[in-house]
Amino acid sequence: MKELETLMKTFGEGLRTLAQGVHAIADKLDSYVESSKGDAGFGTAPESAEENAETVDFQQKVAVNATEVVYETILRAAKPITMGELSEKTGYDRKKLNNILYRLRKQDKIKNVTKGVYTIK
Repeated sequence: MKELETLMKTFGEGLRTLAQGVHAIADKLDSYVESSKGDAGFGTAPESAEENAETVDFQQKVAVNATEVVYETILRAAKPITMGELSEKTGYDRKKLNNILYRLRKQDKIKNVTKGVYTIK
């Protein structure tokens, strides 16, 4: 029975210490929030979601993979395009371009005019 009492006292002291730590953190957080109010420079927050939707106009960026970039580059070219031109326009190295061009040829989207020169099928 004494063991249980000492365990409960120890547990109670631990909880008190933990509560004091939580209060200290909460006080620091409150002082931080009070000091940072108005310093953000963003103005006031919108009062409703509708007002927020009207004022915030952002564009969602769509992820584009490398194959699509190369295919679009070949599509935009008025004449057949070389590996060097593709490398300059896309910024990809030769190995990556070779793999992409191989994939596009297998999908029958492009064709070889001569070695290293490609056009739309």
